[in-house]
Amino acid sequence: MSKNAYIIFSKIPEAGFVKTRMQPDLTPEDSSRIQSRMLTHIIDLSESLEDLADVFLVYQAHDERIKNEFLSKVPADIQTFPQVGEILGNKMSTAIKTVQRMGYDKVVLTGSDIPGLTADVVRSAFDGLTDHDVTLGPTFDGGYYLFGTNDHDSDEFLDADISWSTNSVLETTITLFKQAHKSCFLTDALLDVDFKRDLKQLDNKTVQELL
Repeated sequence: MSKNAYIIFSKIPEAGFVKTRMQPDLTPEDSSRIQSRMLTHIIDLSESLEDLADVFLVYQAHDERIKNEFLSKVPADIQTFPQVGEILGNKMSTAIKTVQRMGYDKVVLTGSDIPGLTADVVRSAFDGLTDHDVTLGPTFDGGYYLFGTNDHDSDEFLDADISWSTNSVLETTITLFKQAHKSCFLTDALLDVDFKRDLKQLDNKTVQELL
């Protein structure tokens, strides 16, 4: 078993359940298809990390049949379990603690709506944990797409008074790190896709792949 764990944190693609902020500019079906293709991209790139980390898909699902159908197509070497908790930060913290209890030291978690994410970025996050307490991957809208921890309790940074899905998430989290005297490594800033307008910031090839 590796001492590193990489968590893909995502909803299971389902029309009307994912990427609802893209509507009504896009149909629920189109929004779900975009989410599915972004998640598939992350799953595919994780296969190239097998020398570095064990991979987990920690999911939130709505429809049991759709969930089972999607999970049946996930590669067998990716372990899966459902998200637990009420708010986003609590869900992420619980996921991290779950794999830490399995014996993993370095844990990196990313979302699934980051079409620009590469295996090199994930590797850099693990490298950053060699001499930093935590890692963050900033998004251009003031949030973050990646959270990594080096065998530390993440509750105080995730299960905290944070206004999730706002442009203050990154700044607030970095402030919490400073107050706790934790050193932080920042990976490359990337675009997360929440609205149809975000697609305009991607290159044509990527947009065509998502649509």
